[in-house]
Amino acid sequence: MIPSAKPLAVALAVLALTAGCVGPASIGDGSESVTSASPVDTATPTPDPDTATKADQSPTETKSVNTEGASNEPDPDKAVRLENAWDGSAEIRIRVVREATNGTVHEGAYTLDPGEEREVYNLADAEPDGIEPFRVIATARNTTDSVTVETHACHGDVYVELLEDGTVYPSYAIC
Repeated sequence: MIPSAKPLAVALAVLALTAGCVGPASIGDGSESVTSASPVDTATPTPDPDTATKADQSPTETKSVNTEGASNEPDPDKAVRLENAWDGSAEIRIRVVREATNGTVHEGAYTLDPGEEREVYNLADAEPDGIEPFRVIATARNTTDSVTVETHACHGDVYVELLEDGTVYPSYAIC
């Protein structure tokens, strides 16, 4: 009778996989096997991103723009812009206060139609002395909110938006 090919293939595979693993030293006969080569660790360590990454390789460093010094560079050209995203005409009241003196440098009420945008003031008109903070206070539809912007190169124009829900939202861009 001829042995089946399947059990023979399994037996050969087991023999091939265990070749060199079975011998007098592994059977427990008391002999020791001496290996001259050191074990090799092939795992690659993953660096801790908080401590191991160099500044020039940091993901945030490569994606950001260098703004060093921008907050120290005076730039009074900051427009105050209004936008009506609400579904009806609305009056938006604006008051601009120089925080150093608590004095109002601009005050006005502006009626905007739906979708209308308008520039109503520029902080350069207040002739700031270097870098100064100004608070822009906006009121519309019985809601009031404010934002403080400084006259340096890192702060952008002030945007006062009457949102779709009828609330006022002042903001500005920052670098």
